[in-house]
Amino acid sequence: MNVSHRSAVYHEELGARLEPGKSPLSYSDPEEEYWTVKRTVGLADISHVGRLRITGKDRVPFLNGLLTNDVSQLKENGGQRSALLNSKARVLADLHLYAQTDSLLIDTGESPASHVKEILDRFIITEDVQIIDVTFDLVQMTVQGPKSSEAIKQVLGAEAHGLKQFEQKALGPSTIIARDRTGQSGYDMILPVLEAEPVWQGFLLNGGEIGLNPVGSRALEILRLEAGYPKYAADIDENTIVLEAGFKDALNFNKGCYLGQEVVARATHIGRVNKQLVGLEVETKNSIPPRSKLMSDGREAGFITSAAFSPGLGKVASLGYANREFAKEGTKVNAQSGESSFSAVVTKIV
Repeated sequence: MNVSHRSAVYHEELGARLEPGKSPLSYSDPEEEYWTVKRTVGLADISHVGRLRITGKDRVPFLNGLLTNDVSQLKENGGQRSALLNSKARVLADLHLYAQTDSLLIDTGESPASHVKEILDRFIITEDVQIIDVTFDLVQMTVQGPKSSEAIKQVLGAEAHGLKQFEQKALGPSTIIARDRTGQSGYDMILPVLEAEPVWQGFLLNGGEIGLNPVGSRALEILRLEAGYPKYAADIDENTIVLEAGFKDALNFNKGCYLGQEVVARATHIGRVNKQLVGLEVETKNSIPPRSKLMSDGREAGFITSAAFSPGLGKVASLGYANREFAKEGTKVNAQSGESSFSAVVTKIV
């Protein structure tokens, strides 16, 4: 999923370094951008994530029969996290659903929207459901940081402060969604392509006095790891059993059947999974590559999935899977990186 060529050129003109998918890595020093989000507000283009629009009168019961959360509970302008599983309860996509007047808008995250659409389309038999990939018709931006609601009010004239997580507000053809991606509070904005550049420029021109600056994916990645928010394709994939990866806010245990529900019910009844996604802090400034082992007294305790040095912590913030007996807050382990070993502590059960 690429950011459009026009958008990539625009970000390059602002001095951004782009990754292969044409998403901005950084505009200045990633550490400065990290502190911008911590102290004031950062503006980021996250259009690389997938977007689907689902219409048709059967859209709610159709999705409710496939996804892990209770879609029937969604009210207009509300939102929820949900997961698409296979029959073995492995995670095919980590989704955020937003109920709008005549449709559901789905943020498919790091799972390509085309892939999620292809899976969902297979289950449409006689239902009145239409699934449209709108990834390239809409642009997605985010403002993150303690002054993000102030930035929304100042630049867009909209009051977003009272929105609960995943609640949304329509602003003409655009949507503002309360979406904390960094642990610092924040909002996503999903808008038509033609409006994107004027809105982006509006934030840069009018947000300066509250300390707003553009930020890239490197700074957002550090903050994501500090907050302990998993990312699909990094910390979770189609081999991950949903209960191993937490998904506490995306699983409804009182609704009827959905894909993978029997396996989830069985594992819940047993009351355990063999490993658990956890947040860890590692005592080093060095990079820790994915799949680095976690060890304890010569025994394997798990492995790292993603990690980055945090300027605020002065050490590496990471996510990884800890084997069951080590998946407790405060548990001390060692992270192996090449020939080196660094002490680490479990800080959060995701």
